[in-house]
Amino acid sequence: MDTKLDTTADFLSRPFIDNKGEWDNEDVMVLPPELFVDDNAGIRVFNINSIFGELDQMVAITQDQYSPLMKAWQREHATTTVSTLHPPYDEIRGWRKEGKLAVPPNLALKHKIMFYIHNAVGPKHLNLPKTLQQTTQLYWWPDMKTWVTRYVENCERCHHNSTITRTASLATTSLHSKIRKTQKQHRTTLEKWSSLHSVNEKVDEGQSDWLKGGHLVIPPDETLKHEILQLLHNAPTAGHPGQDETFAQVSHLYWWPGMRPWITDYVAGCTVCQQNKNITHHAHTPLYRIPTPEDVLPFQQIALDLITGLPPNGPHDSVLTIVDHGCS
Repeated sequence: MDTKLDTTADFLSRPFIDNKGEWDNEDVMVLPPELFVDDNAGIRVFNINSIFGELDQMVAITQDQYSPLMKAWQREHATTTVSTLHPPYDEIRGWRKEGKLAVPPNLALKHKIMFYIHNAVGPKHLNLPKTLQQTTQLYWWPDMKTWVTRYVENCERCHHNSTITRTASLATTSLHSKIRKTQKQHRTTLEKWSSLHSVNEKVDEGQSDWLKGGHLVIPPDETLKHEILQLLHNAPTAGHPGQDETFAQVSHLYWWPGMRPWITDYVAGCTVCQQNKNITHHAHTPLYRIPTPEDVLPFQQIALDLITGLPPNGPHDSVLTIVDHGCS
């Protein structure tokens, strides 16, 4: 029997006797970090389990709810359901224009796309050109550039001089004052939290704030918590984000014990979210009631149903059911 010597190993196996893999990394090319940091590099790697994979699935599900509109867009905007990729690659099936998923006119869905592309990339939001670039690489809808431009122009963090931002800024300043006042009222509780949760008091220019890791500590005041969620979840510029997005927004500024389950319950009970959320399961076929006249007589309208193939009971393996619809 011949023995294989120094056989080039493939990506699944190698001869376990002679080739020990010493030369496996001889021909490896290291990609420079700029390719993964530069927004202009155009490199994006994700799978169906990533954030954008889940978001694409949501877009495809929402497309099913707008089926007549998707067909109209096929005639008006040349959208198609034909895949642009080939095995072994894969993509989520759905209506596309030039390979980009077509986004139906669902406001909550568009806000979710903007949250991941514009809001959630880091402490500093993307500017308008980069937000447009990232969005147009993945998605398409009519007047998308106008819509994205208006979204970025109304972003609270991006534009401190706009009317909407000034209003939100005033609301935030007023909220901060309420938090300081409530912290003073619950000082005893906060002092207990200093040992339990490592919160500390910071005094700056005569004003004291209780902080945990740079986040304002919210005392056990339900009214104050609801006011925070009104600003970061219910406000028009917030766009009623989901549970994870709302938690990310709140935890960026504030902290209190049990914050995640509290926010989860709040979003789950939000009426606007429940009315506009995407349905991710197929609708059940409604039960059909056989119509009968109001003055129908007994056994005037009956239904027969044969149930066959049952375990034999002597010579019998079937059941005949008779329903009198005049009495039901």
